[in-house]
Amino acid sequence: MRADRHKGSPPGGASRIDHIRYIARRALPAAMPETALLPRIVVRGNSALSWDGPAPWSDALATADRALEDFGRLLVWDLGGIERNRPNLEFVRHFEGEAVWVDAGIRVAESVIDVLVAGAERVVVGTKTLRSLEDLEEARELTENLVPLLDFAAGKLWAPDSVLALPPRDLLSDWRGRGTDTVLLLDEKGEVPGDLLREPPDGLSVFAGLVSKNDADHLPSGTGAIVDIWEAVPRRT
Repeated sequence: MRADRHKGSPPGGASRIDHIRYIARRALPAAMPETALLPRIVVRGNSALSWDGPAPWSDALATADRALEDFGRLLVWDLGGIERNRPNLEFVRHFEGEAVWVDAGIRVAESVIDVLVAGAERVVVGTKTLRSLEDLEEARELTENLVPLLDFAAGKLWAPDSVLALPPRDLLSDWRGRGTDTVLLLDEKGEVPGDLLREPPDGLSVFAGLVSKNDADHLPSGTGAIVDIWEAVPRRT
């Protein structure tokens, strides 16, 4: 899968991401009056994952529409692309022209073009599937519409060796120096290292998660929150 080391498993030997667990998130210190929310929807094939199991395609589309209306942006987490390098871009095509950011499991630079052509506003390039840091830089030469994502598992960075060679804070500074304006930091249990959320490089917008909507305002001032879409936009009954 990766050029420098196999990335099928996160740090610590946990199983591959073949499902998403929805668990209570721990509140983080510090607070701000209002926090920008980035709802995340997890899709696999023709369904979306939720607390209640797979959600029908129609429910996923309707909920994504409401998330865009309420929050102005949406993060699509495509497990088909992340796990098997086979994203379902039909979901993205439905929202062409909207502020949809897509993690389709980018491994090589050229793949970002497919996601943009499908209609994504921005392509999220996560360290969990990236082959090397050089691929990210090559992707940046193809488009400015990239959002780097530092993936964590149990608080440890999940990335190829070329990324692990640099401290995460140095990566943020380097990316900002190259013109990056937004980065995502994500751990399924909300265990993103707190020092990365305090005093990020000037001009860099940071969204961190996964956190519950109730805990979002406890993130450090200026940090946006990545929240589960089904909590941010409860399903209508």
